[in-house]
Amino acid sequence: MEIEELIQETKVYNCLECGKCNASCPISWFESDYSPRLIAKRALEGFIDLDEKIWSCMSCQICSDRCPSEVAYPKFIWGLKAGALKSGIEEETYVSELEQLFLDGEREEDIGIVKEITAGKTVVEGQDGGIVTSLLTAGMEKGLFDSAIVVHREDGFRAKAIMTENVEDIIKASGSKYQFAPTVERLVEAIIGGGKERIAIVALPCSIYGIRRIQRVYSDVELYNIGLFCFENFYYELLKPIVSEILEVDLGLADKIDVKKGKFVVYIEGKSKACEVGELERAVRESCFFCTDFTARLADISVGSVGSPDGYSTVITRSKKGEELFGLLKGKGLETTSVDRNEIAKLASLKKKRGVEELEKLGEV
Repeated sequence: MEIEELIQETKVYNCLECGKCNASCPISWFESDYSPRLIAKRALEGFIDLDEKIWSCMSCQICSDRCPSEVAYPKFIWGLKAGALKSGIEEETYVSELEQLFLDGEREEDIGIVKEITAGKTVVEGQDGGIVTSLLTAGMEKGLFDSAIVVHREDGFRAKAIMTENVEDIIKASGSKYQFAPTVERLVEAIIGGGKERIAIVALPCSIYGIRRIQRVYSDVELYNIGLFCFENFYYELLKPIVSEILEVDLGLADKIDVKKGKFVVYIEGKSKACEVGELERAVRESCFFCTDFTARLADISVGSVGSPDGYSTVITRSKKGEELFGLLKGKGLETTSVDRNEIAKLASLKKKRGVEELEKLGEV
């Protein structure tokens, strides 16, 4: 896409230079040379940035959600990334740098850096094996961190990111929501506004990428990053009516939702209804189509259900912190079994292929 077309398509010409995008961007708070407003301004003046700055964007869409002029800033950045790919500049370069800085282990194609990979379940009730809830409660009780960023459900099944200092809130946050929540924004508030220095955070792959970029320039805070496997997530406002139309159930009344083997499953009062995930494509967040990370490659420990038997969670430790945190569960009722690495790698490869193809298509428009 020519830059003039990209500017028209994303309404960059509407930018008022009010600075709300910068003020809302979690990355801008820590990377002083990253400015959504400035990149847009330079594009309008004919200067095209295809350097590291465009890879700082984690596509959280907070800027576009709050822009009074409705500038589609993330899509503008995707267009610049498409141009970078055509020029031979790939995001993988910057991901690898962050891996070297924060992780240690053996690299596995598609899965990323691995110290240990296993399927586990605990005595704690939660999504699949209850691993994430157990990691957070064990880490807080041990004193590895004194606060945690988790996602609660409110107003039916709408996701809300919160910072908490107690185990009760952690337990309340159990279960997958399959929606994006501004966890990184809560992290910035905890660090800058709350003065927190030892924090655990549960986040999607895109957010973990942003967190690592923040850590790169702000190393004083001790963070334990728990990443969730994610192929795509949904806008709640769009998902709820579509689920109602297809499954004839109220998503807001669901006890649990799950995505298994291509099926979207809703559980209400002991009963379940399911549809193909593909039927919900209209509700998928646009940024998910451009994402290439399925297994949260930059997390200290990654957790998901793919590759593990029913009732278990796949657990990938990627750093000493991840190893330390997972070690707290061993000998405390943790059951483990083997995982199907090929199943994980297959889905990870598929997501990467889709993300690259979507960027390439954007660059060809």
